[in-house]
Amino acid sequence: MKDALNHIFIQTGKGFIFIIDEWDCVFRVARNRKEAQKAYLDFLRGLFKDSEYVELAYMTGILPIKKYGEHSAVNIFDEYSLISPKNLGEYFGFTEEEVCLQCEQQDMEYAEVKRWYDGYLIGNLHIYNPKSVVDALTWKELESYWTGTETYEALKIYIDLNFDGLKEAIAIMIGNGRCLIDSTTFQNDMTTFKTRDDVLTLLVHLGYLTYDRKTSEVFIPNQEIEQEFMRAMKVGGWEGIIQSLNGSARLLEQAD
Repeated sequence: MKDALNHIFIQTGKGFIFIIDEWDCVFRVARNRKEAQKAYLDFLRGLFKDSEYVELAYMTGILPIKKYGEHSAVNIFDEYSLISPKNLGEYFGFTEEEVCLQCEQQDMEYAEVKRWYDGYLIGNLHIYNPKSVVDALTWKELESYWTGTETYEALKIYIDLNFDGLKEAIAIMIGNGRCLIDSTTFQNDMTTFKTRDDVLTLLVHLGYLTYDRKTSEVFIPNQEIEQEFMRAMKVGGWEGIIQSLNGSARLLEQAD
């Protein structure tokens, strides 16, 4: 393929623009097929690296480029992620100003929309999930729109790994706490986990947690996502922790 593209470039003098949506699909769908992942990275590296015919390559996905030994040499891209948004954070979702304006136009109470869907910190910005906000304003109902019926099962899989007290960390965050993490050990796939921080970093990229770059802490962004964590805990046999959290909430209400 590379030879054909190079031949066309030489003959015409015109390069190519490559757009790949969900570049990380191989790592999400074939998550346990290491050889397929390696072959895919080799293909991308061979296609793009040191190729004169490439005018622009634009790839979207949930995960950053895979760290895979020498195959991390697919390093010709500027990467923008929920951990490192650089200067594009405002385009990751709806900003506070945009949501506030839409609430006024649709006669919805902004404070409640904020409680349900705000919380994603992208640099210094608060970003809202576009799908959730659009659905809430369309149907005039505040509930969980972004997450699907299988979400709590997916969360349960990762939480049950329970690296380094992962379940306790989740319980702290459900109680409105935060957890300090080191995101640099994450290998940018959905199977290579060695520490609690690896799992928590994946949950940031998947949108279940948000990351505060100033403090290197993660937390549950809003009520929509908190509900999914609570569902995961219910089906994971965490009744004792849930009862403790409910008891704490009641004590706080009485104190107020």
